Amino acid sequence: MSGFHPHSPPYPRPFPQPLSLPEEFALLSHLPSGKVHGKLRAVAGCAAAELGELALRRRVLVRPRETTVLGVRAQITHRAGLELLDISPTGLPWADEVLAELSRFPVSREGWINIRQWLRERRRHAFGVHTAVLMERGVLRQRSGVLGGKRCVPDEGVRGAVVAQLRAIGSGQRAVDAHGLFLCDLIRAVGLHRTLRVPMGLRTTPYRSRGAGSAESVPEELRCASSALVALVPSRDTSMGSQGV
Repeated sequence: MSGFHPHSPPYPRPFPQPLSLPEEFALLSHLPSGKVHGKLRAVAGCAAAELGELALRRRVLVRPRETTVLGVRAQITHRAGLELLDISPTGLPWADEVLAELSRFPVSREGWINIRQWLRERRRHAFGVHTAVLMERGVLRQRSGVLGGKRCVPDEGVRGAVVAQLRAIGSGQRAVDAHGLFLCDLIRAVGLHRTLRVPMGLRTTPYRSRGAGSAESVPEELRCASSALVALVPSRDTSMGSQGV
């Protein structure tokens, strides 16, 4: 599963293939000027988006730790583990690479991969990988900056179409699907929703895991997975924070 609902693709036609979740996140992180919104947040968010895409494709299962508080079951999202479900080829080179690396990554006694540790390793490469893919597909174009440096400028039509879909979700004009929920959570976690002017109200944020709001049709395991992944993404560049990777 990749991109928004297949019957209403947000990209201008003709567009050969929908963007994956990390590609969309990397595209949105590149501002029209070519600058990257929050570099530390961008690299961490892109690594988390890769796991989100694999969760959407049912290749991995994100398992938040559980505890009991006053007799009520609660989830500790920032201590989530990852279980591999299927490492067969996906058709996406980056995804096959990630699955292969995850299969070799150390696991806990329960057989889970520590997501925080994985993201610390993967964040060094993920954003560069997907920026390169976007450049190959012509969605990002390299241009010279004012002071002579190089910047990657996004295709306004493709980026604008993704932003329009997110605004429709945030304003309640469109029901959120699993992919849209992951992307909404990611841009909110890094503060990109303010730059993109995407409204984030009760319909898409606070009560997802309890089944309320526009995300109620998204399976609970995916709602929990999205919450767990974004809990490990820093909200500021100045500090990785207590929960940041």
